[in-house]
Formats: sequence, C-alpha cells, structure tokens
Amino acid sequence: MPNPKNGRKPRLVAAGFFALDIVFGLDDPAPRFYVGGTSGNVSAGSAFFGWDVIPLARLGNDIAGEFVRGDLERWGVKPAHLGLTPVAATPIVLEKIEVNKHGLPKHRFLWSCPDCSSYFPPFKAMLRTQVQLVKDELDTPEVFFADRVSPSVVELARHFREKGSLIYFEPSAAGDPKLFSEMLQICHVLKYSAQRARSFSELLRQHAAHLEIETLGEDGLRFRTRRAFTNWHSLPAFEVKIKDTAGSGDWATVGLISSLFRGGKLGLKANKQELISALEHAQAVAALNCRFEGARGGMYQLSRLKFKELIETIEAGRPSVHRERKISLTRQISTSEVCPGCSPKGNLVQPQDRAVALHD
Repeated sequence: MPNPKNGRKPRLVAAGFFALDIVFGLDDPAPRFYVGGTSGNVSAGSAFFGWDVIPLARLGNDIAGEFVRGDLERWGVKPAHLGLTPVAATPIVLEKIEVNKHGLPKHRFLWSCPDCSSYFPPFKAMLRTQVQLVKDELDTPEVFFADRVSPSVVELARHFREKGSLIYFEPSAAGDPKLFSEMLQICHVLKYSAQRARSFSELLRQHAAHLEIETLGEDGLRFRTRRAFTNWHSLPAFEVKIKDTAGSGDWATVGLISSLFRGGKLGLKANKQELISALEHAQAVAALNCRFEGARGGMYQLSRLKFKELIETIEAGRPSVHRERKISLTRQISTSEVCPGCSPKGNLVQPQDRAVALHD
C-alpha cells in the first residue's frame, strides 16, 4: 500500500539478526529452510504486508546465505545490503517442534548441527566502517528497526532519528550495557518479551521510549506510553489452535508497524483507542501465525488476501475454514549441506547450483 503523502510504499530499514531457520516440524519430516531471526522475520513479514524493506547484514556467499537471500527476494525484499563487508558465515538456527507430555506442540531451538555436532555460525554485527555507506545510499525510512545493539546500529538509529524516522527497538538480550542504554534513549518504541527481559530488566528503568510494550505469551501483552497514559494497560491474547508459537512476537511487531506506523512518527500521535486497536490487530496477526509450523509458516500456505481475511476473522472472533496453498522451500537434503562444520571447503554456492538452491 503506497504512502499517501508521497505515493510510494512505506519503507523499513532493518538491522540485526538475520539467519537461516531450519524447521523440523510434525506436519512433514523433511526440513524446511526459511529466513529467520527477529530482523529477518520482521523484514519478510513487512514486505508481505506491502512495505519496501531494506535489510542490513553481513551474510556470506554460502549456501545458508543464498537460502536467506532467496527467501527474502521471494517476498520482494531488496538484498543489496545483506552482504556488507567484511562478510561472515550466515548464522543458522534449527527449530525442532515436538509434542509435550500433555499432547501439545512445543518448540526448541538448537544452535549446533545434528550431523557433526559443531556449533552453527554465530551472529556478527555490522561494522562501523559500513555506516557511512548506508547513510549515503539510503533515503530516510518511515521506520528503522533493530533487535540488537552494536556501535553501528546505535549510530544508524541516531542518524535516522535525526532525519525523522521512527526508531523501533526490540531487544532479546542486553549485549553491551552502555550501548543498550544509549539505544533506550534513542528509540521511540520499545518492545520486549517478559521472559527475555529478565536479563536486562534493570536497564529498562532508564528508557525514554514513547511507547513501551511487554509481551506475556499466552497472557497477551501490556503497554504504556510516556506521557498520555503512563499506567500499564493489559490486552488478552486471542485463543486459537496452536501448532507452533515460534515467531509470533515478530508477527505482532509486523502487525503493529503496518497498522500504526505507515506514516512513521505520525503514529505516535494515536490516541488510546487507536493504539489499542492497532495492538489488538498485532495480536491477531500473531495468533494466526500460531496455526502454522515455523516462524512464518502462514506466508507459504496462504495468499496475501486469505492471510488478511483470516486476521480479520480472528479479530472478529469468528471460526473459519480455509484451503491452504503450498509455497515450500523444502529440499530433500540434510542439515549437513548448509552446515559449515560438515563441509567447510564446499559450503560456497557454485553459480550453476544457485537456481536450484533458491527455487527447488
């Protein structure tokens, strides 16, 4: 949807954790390969919702990186700034979905290869040497999104804030406390999960964000603003049949940004009822995600129109029956083909194999 002010799509620049997600689910024993990480999920989801998305990362030209680029390109995300130098091995996260003793699905994340037991490549932050390049090449976005702190991310957040962008910060860990505290002073929106915030709860006391959101899992979320309504206000979660909860927090972010911040900082002027409506919409988007395996499974089985119709159905509290369509990135390969530890010398994508790696 174009921005009514200038006739172009709203733009989101995302800097942070981009990874290859390998999902072992209950529906299909074959592994599925998708872009993952908070920034990766928010980037793909925002593009799915009609945004112009520019991701910033140091992904290498390895097989995992090609899967990430291919998946993002599928949804219209420009990959030009995914290989900022110096490149590093693409991070990999393995999600395994199982059934607990009560017969309910649960997921766990694994950070090592099940074939060779070596650790998957870790996240590497963008270096400050690339910051000026980004400043020179990118126009001011409506939203700058970050999920981790580093000197480069803090500098870019400060730069884009001065240019008029909304700064949306969604940390999963504190990292460097000094940089974390700086980011808390720069961001307009601060969102975190109650579970993960335990490690940085003390630092949160000093934030200067206009809007603070704490997600509470199956208990919904609570929010407050810095000036208009400073007391916490709670919103319950929607009840849906759950297949997998992974990525639902990222989808809530996509839903909130898309409904409230298409005009960037103008969304901060929303009154309480408008904000509640936007957050309820965000929760409905997150609830829909729980019906599918993987952090963004619904994107591969539903058209955009059906996806939005089901969100409206959840918001209205009505049951719905839908017919799924399959867009799969599944390949009949093992984890070892993307794990650098299994094949350190053969992990680069050969030109003749690129089409297969992206579109098989």
